[in-house]
Amino acid sequence: MTLESNKSVEKFISACDDLITCKFLVAETKIQKILGLLAETPPVYELVSACMEQFNRDREMSKAFVQESRGNFVCIMPQEEFKIIALVFCALADINAGRINFMEFVKTFFNDEEGVTCFKRFIGVMIIPFRNLIADAFGYPRIELDNPAETTLKGTANPQPQQKPVEQKEPQYHVSMEVESRLVRFPSVRNTENAEAELGEALAKVCEVCQKITGQILEELESFNKRDYRIDELKSICYSIIMATSDHDFDMLRGLTIGLKYASKGVRSIKFLVRELDENVDDFLRILTDLKH
Repeated sequence: MTLESNKSVEKFISACDDLITCKFLVAETKIQKILGLLAETPPVYELVSACMEQFNRDREMSKAFVQESRGNFVCIMPQEEFKIIALVFCALADINAGRINFMEFVKTFFNDEEGVTCFKRFIGVMIIPFRNLIADAFGYPRIELDNPAETTLKGTANPQPQQKPVEQKEPQYHVSMEVESRLVRFPSVRNTENAEAELGEALAKVCEVCQKITGQILEELESFNKRDYRIDELKSICYSIIMATSDHDFDMLRGLTIGLKYASKGVRSIKFLVRELDENVDDFLRILTDLKH
């Protein structure tokens, strides 16, 4: 990586550390900062994008946020590293967009345990693994909490691979439909031919519209005569969006749109086009919700 890339990765990891050590009341502001820096940090953005390519959001969210047989709601993180990165990114993006009520989410799935607050348990279960995996990918040291109930961080001089947990018999879980409908952004479509046909038509339409808007954004970006690293990054995101719309890959389209929205802040000539793109993505989400009900 270049010196500039190294500094941007360090800044992103530092933002994760700020979330890990902050108070609950300012956590959502820290999450917003993390997402903004992610979009502006090409090495991290490319890593998360690669993880999203292999990630089935519906299935993994349903498996991660569940209600156990005793009635308690719990968060069960996946074992695969790429799934951890993608899952945490999706959850943070939904929290930032207001699709997940952060306070309710933390209290529901991260109940107090042995004096550890819900927020610190959320940090330990989701944020620290996410932060450490990204640190590992770029050769930065891992961190851990000295005490799960405290906010002091302790670094390790040499990052070590995560130890695989001893295989144990897991309790039986079932997904709470009430919680699933509140948290999962891409709900399952009813198992009927009409619903599937409607969804297919809606997906094709939104991909067509988003591709046209993205083409207009690219035209605006091409009008910049001065060579600019940031403009090149915006173009790269746009080309990826065009590929996602061509493949009708809505999960990827959603992630890229979030990235474009943050990365394009301050570029006035494409402000309204980016907003229009984001609104079309949200419109499709509403169609998904209507089909479910």
